[in-house]
Amino acid sequence: TRGSILVPVVSGSDKTTVSVATGHQEYHPVYVSSGNISNTARRGHGNSVVPVAFLPIPKGVEFVLLGLIYHVLF
Repeated sequence: TRGSILVPVVSGSDKTTVSVATGHQEYHPVYVSSGNISNTARRGHGNSVVPVAFLPIPKGVEFVLLGLIYHVLF
């Protein structure tokens, strides 16, 4: 159509650990940005990247048991 533009959406995620009041819980924050801005603007300290979700990584029973065994043996 006339006068329209295609705007690509860039998303990303990175693992981070939140230690205050969560017991060292790990999360994957999910970020979204518009794809038609320059790389310099995206990497700057502006508001070009918006967090949209925080996905928790649950600690399973196996992880807890392996940690206990490691601390008992070593």
